[in-house]
Amino acid sequence: MKKTLAIVLSVVMLVCVLASCGGAAKEAKITGVYLSPATYGYSNMRPAYNFYLLNYAQSELTLYDDNTYMIVVSDSTFSGIELSDSTNDATANERTNSITKLFGTYTSQPNDLDEDLIDVTLAAPTRVINKLDDKHYLDTDNWNDDMGIVVATKEYDENGNVTGTGAPLTAAEYLAQFADAAKTIQVNEKTDSMDFDNFGVKVGFQN
Repeated sequence: MKKTLAIVLSVVMLVCVLASCGGAAKEAKITGVYLSPATYGYSNMRPAYNFYLLNYAQSELTLYDDNTYMIVVSDSTFSGIELSDSTNDATANERTNSITKLFGTYTSQPNDLDEDLIDVTLAAPTRVINKLDDKHYLDTDNWNDDMGIVVATKEYDENGNVTGTGAPLTAAEYLAQFADAAKTIQVNEKTDSMDFDNFGVKVGFQN
């Protein structure tokens, strides 16, 4: 009898483990995805050089039912854009592409003046991931010395060449640069949209 009971208990324990008995952590579900319009910036080096740059940036906010968020800010720059007047032909030189993801928590409530709007209050991000072409990958949850060197403060000469580099940043120091993401924004439930915001991410021709 004791042997049979021990076997039964062992089976029950195994089932509990396989089924995550005792309450497994469920995966958070998306409650809303909101996309901003694209924004653009223009920069030229005239009259010294016949050279110009055009930049596009866009942001996206995803909200989850566990009151966490993910923000994605994309940024792309092109040069030498030529558009044909009579055909659909176009040429451009791709310069840089970057994707930045911010993660954190939020609270929300209906807007008092417009039933289509929700006021979303974002807390400062607790994690930031950034990818710039093939140049670097940054993740504050998996930080290393090489990442700290990449984002260290740089000194430049008049020609834009790096003349000095400060001490490598820690993950906390890099994360602190995105404190501006802590704010209240409005999202439109009817159109699944929001105004463009860079959420502290440097886009376009920001220094």
